[in-house]
Amino acid sequence: MTEPTDALFTSGVLARVVDLAAFARNPGADPLEDELQRFARLTQDSHALAWVMPLDAVAALLEGLAEEYGTETFAGRPAVFRTRLARAAGDEPVPGFLRSLASLIRAPWFGAAPGLDELPLSQWEALARFDLVNGFAAQLPTGEYDRDPRAEARELVRMDHPDCQGRIAALAGELQRVLYMFRTPEALDAAFAPVMPSVTHERLSLLLDAVHTHFAQEH
Repeated sequence: MTEPTDALFTSGVLARVVDLAAFARNPGADPLEDELQRFARLTQDSHALAWVMPLDAVAALLEGLAEEYGTETFAGRPAVFRTRLARAAGDEPVPGFLRSLASLIRAPWFGAAPGLDELPLSQWEALARFDLVNGFAAQLPTGEYDRDPRAEARELVRMDHPDCQGRIAALAGELQRVLYMFRTPEALDAAFAPVMPSVTHERLSLLLDAVHTHFAQEH
């Protein structure tokens, strides 16, 4: 059984930040600063996330972990997290690495997260933001077998009926956000092609029309 505190290191904010730092060490990966800026952008774009876990709190957790390193308490943290942390730190001493992460996140300039035109979506950020959109868009037909895309979209949405206040309501919000984030269909398609190939302006428009039609007819 996973202890409640272990979740912070296996699926919580510390796990996310350390995983991003470890990923940034892969050949050809984006710099750590870019990945952390995406992390900041993700949290700041959501009022709920920013309220629950402000960047100062993330920095404080990293600093606390640096103080804990080498103690019996740290030795009791999940082994998978300790392994990932060692990889993320590389040749740097782990406490110093954690403090450098905290310092970066606390830097005044860091809170001004860049826009998508300056720092494009990465795959992990796109999935964190638009997982529902991706899942529904991937199930839409691409025109083969003479299927009607509009009818297929409406049937896909109808499958969640009558519990539409859950996934379909959340899907509607994600769809609206994606479509409003980009000035043109071409810009949307170009932004998602490298990270979510199924997410296109055409498919999202079909899905949003299907959601509106469903709620108008069934609710």
